[in-house]
Amino acid sequence: MELVGAPVTELRGLLTASFEEWAKDGSRPQAGHRSCALTGGATAMIFLGALRNANVDWQSITMFWGDERAVPPDDPDSNYGLAERMLLQPLGARAPRAVRMPTDTMPLGHAALWYDGALATELQNGSLDLALLGVGEDGHICSLFPGHHALMQNDLRAVAIEDAPKPPPRRLSLTLRFVLQTKKIWLIALGPRKLPVLQAAISKRSNSTPLDLLMRQAKDVTVFTDQQLRRT
Repeated sequence: MELVGAPVTELRGLLTASFEEWAKDGSRPQAGHRSCALTGGATAMIFLGALRNANVDWQSITMFWGDERAVPPDDPDSNYGLAERMLLQPLGARAPRAVRMPTDTMPLGHAALWYDGALATELQNGSLDLALLGVGEDGHICSLFPGHHALMQNDLRAVAIEDAPKPPPRRLSLTLRFVLQTKKIWLIALGPRKLPVLQAAISKRSNSTPLDLLMRQAKDVTVFTDQQLRRT
């Protein structure tokens, strides 16, 4: 686990530079093609602007989503809609290819099956190269909440959620099993209200939240935060 701590104004520049380095890494056997998953919420307001400023070959990157609410893209709660306004539209013709979660066009169970198939096809049954994730004050990641039955879904890459404890309740999320296979995970945790759950996960004092499981089991995690964390 790598820790990157700085004020929010500096984190934007650090995220931009890190994304440029990741996108230009020539060590990948599949030269030229990379996959990246995004999430939404308040955290996305920081990293989407940072990505927009990155000097990269966007045509070589395919964007996916870590989770989505069952709303149309023009709804304020839509994670895809936020990315469209802050990243895809400003990039114009340079924009990356985006494979959004179809939560507003089909029943959620069908959407989970569709996205599972899309990920399998696009990634050739492999894993994501990079995922940019936020974290909730309760330790949830994507739309995977502590103690929720969605954490037990292991058959697919995506899971339908009808009863999320946080509104809106109807959502689609990548499964924890699939998230943990991601080659690199960048966790963006901002604000003092995230500090207790983040510190507990980094210290590995707890095993009760999705964030705890991520910190223990993921392959390569970098935490970008504006909080003072104690290394253990």
